[in-house]
Amino acid sequence: MQSERKVGLPLQTLGCMPLPRYRKLNVQEQNALVEDAIRREAMHWRQNALPEALKVTGLERGVQWEKSIVVDLDIDFPGMPKLCGLLLTQDERFVDFEIDTDTTYGVVESVEIWEDVTAIQNTNPRNRGFGAGRGAIAIKVLRALNS
Repeated sequence: MQSERKVGLPLQTLGCMPLPRYRKLNVQEQNALVEDAIRREAMHWRQNALPEALKVTGLERGVQWEKSIVVDLDIDFPGMPKLCGLLLTQDERFVDFEIDTDTTYGVVESVEIWEDVTAIQNTNPRNRGFGAGRGAIAIKVLRALNS
């Protein structure tokens, strides 16, 4: 899916409704949007407390939270365990996780998935047609935040 942005006038019309013109974002602009989204998520979880169950589970498995980033975190997503998402560890390993907890996210009831998924992440910084892979961008963000 291509991202789009308004370019300005003139307006096209569909019947009586004016439609703004859009142009597709180039590869660098699309990659910049992905990088910004990953950086925002990572900074949010560095500045705010992680759910205790995730924090404890990660520490038990060797995650150094001050040097790792949360790439995605879904809390109470319908039909899923209470905490699920993707993190990038201090060793630049991607970990997919699903953790079922109590309602306060403080007590781990079960760890459904804690799996190294580095091998299936797109860590290529130069993909023909769409630029850097999401994995490569996440590693770039991790390195920048840890420097």
